[in-house]
Amino acid sequence: MCQDNYNTNENKGEHLKWEDRKVIEHLYNQQNKSPKEIAQELGRHRTTISREVKKGKIELLNWDYTIRIEYDALKVQKVYDQNATAKGAKIKIGKDHRLAEFIEEKIKDKYSPEVIADMIKNSEDFEIELHWKTIYNYIDKGILFVSREELTYGNYKKSKKTKKKEKEYN
Repeated sequence: MCQDNYNTNENKGEHLKWEDRKVIEHLYNQQNKSPKEIAQELGRHRTTISREVKKGKIELLNWDYTIRIEYDALKVQKVYDQNATAKGAKIKIGKDHRLAEFIEEKIKDKYSPEVIADMIKNSEDFEIELHWKTIYNYIDKGILFVSREELTYGNYKKSKKTKKKEKEYN
């Protein structure tokens, strides 16, 4: 089988963008183009467009109570955005509630995340080690039930003034 008639200029695995979905919506709904014709116009594979149209099909009721099928770009984009939220690294704490409670307790006792991370590292009670930035990230994301206001010093990012003073002293 020859693959000379492969019609895409895109790199393999590149996702459709919102603009592409709007073009598909217009071409499919207003111009009644087939997935093959849409694919040629967008420079994508016909199977990609067929799958996309299949995902976004909705049934609409006409004024005479007949049903028409259209493609809805917003429906597919919402699903895409929802699925994209599941990306990223897994939480290191996982289901270790004892560790989370330990961190929250130490923060309420006015320990800094840097000190807490060192305590976890030196303790034999916990199997994992956490970086202090990870603890800050967990606070910001709401994974730990404490807020930045409960920290002794709210930020780990040094201001330009602090960096300048440190240079002067060294």
